Amino acid sequence: MVVIPTFNAGAGFEELLKSLSKQETSFGYEILVVDSGSTDGTAELARRYGASVHQIRKTDFEHGVTRNLGVSLSSGEYVAFIVQDAVPLDGRWLAAMVEDLERDEMVAGVYGRQIPRPESSPLTRALVNSWPTASLERREQFMVDPREYSKLPPAERRSLATFDNVSSCVRRSVWEEIPFERTGFGEDVRWGKKVIEAGYKIVYEPRSAVFHSHERGSLYDLRRHYVDQLVLLDLFGLAPTPNLALLFLNVLRSSAHLYLRREVKAAGETLRFALLAVRYAVFSQAGAYLAVKNRRLARMRPWISDRLDRFLSRGI
Repeated sequence: MVVIPTFNAGAGFEELLKSLSKQETSFGYEILVVDSGSTDGTAELARRYGASVHQIRKTDFEHGVTRNLGVSLSSGEYVAFIVQDAVPLDGRWLAAMVEDLERDEMVAGVYGRQIPRPESSPLTRALVNSWPTASLERREQFMVDPREYSKLPPAERRSLATFDNVSSCVRRSVWEEIPFERTGFGEDVRWGKKVIEAGYKIVYEPRSAVFHSHERGSLYDLRRHYVDQLVLLDLFGLAPTPNLALLFLNVLRSSAHLYLRREVKAAGETLRFALLAVRYAVFSQAGAYLAVKNRRLARMRPWISDRLDRFLSRGI
């Protein structure tokens, strides 16, 4: 079963449905769309391509709960997830993940590679290609002795727990033991942490790849890194931008990292992209800094903290 949460998926959704209908597998599979009240014909289009559609109210959507619902409505030993604006690179997207699950019964879940869309800007390509989901090397994430996991440094614990529901597949029996949490953001890495602690494995499989990237504005970058940092604090106690001195240093580091990427160099217009890299670094690092500050503010001025959190979490 392939589960797709949707809301007004737009014109590109048909490309995803076409690709899913052409997957090369030795097993049968179905497509289930869990739609949160779309008004642009998303549900009708999905039905035309043979997908089952389960509709919920927009206000009932929640990343973990909605995916749990999708699994509960599905059948089969494995359940794959893909977001509405990702498109499989080829017909092996689904089979490659299932092969990892069938090869080793201790593998709880598999997640795949993300490739920036061909029309993406150089800066977006540089960002997507710097993520852990851009590597061409397959990884197995596990602890020989799960009891030692809590003793690892925060960055190592975070790396081992990496999981991404943009494109993934989970073993139903493990999901029954460890479902996704009810959470506004980060249900995938929260699940990853729990399955590693329980002694299971996670596999990053680059043979299973999707096109997935966005052209976002500065306010989105601020908000996205704010909520990302909250997850890092909650799960791992990780705070790479805890004060103004490190905020300034991390802006410099991030700007330099992006500016030196080959995607930006190959595009020319180096001054323009240098400015774009600095802008991205400022807003993303400011979001991470504000997450740490707001956690401290919550202890002294909870009503101010709540308002700030609502503003910075909106739309993510």
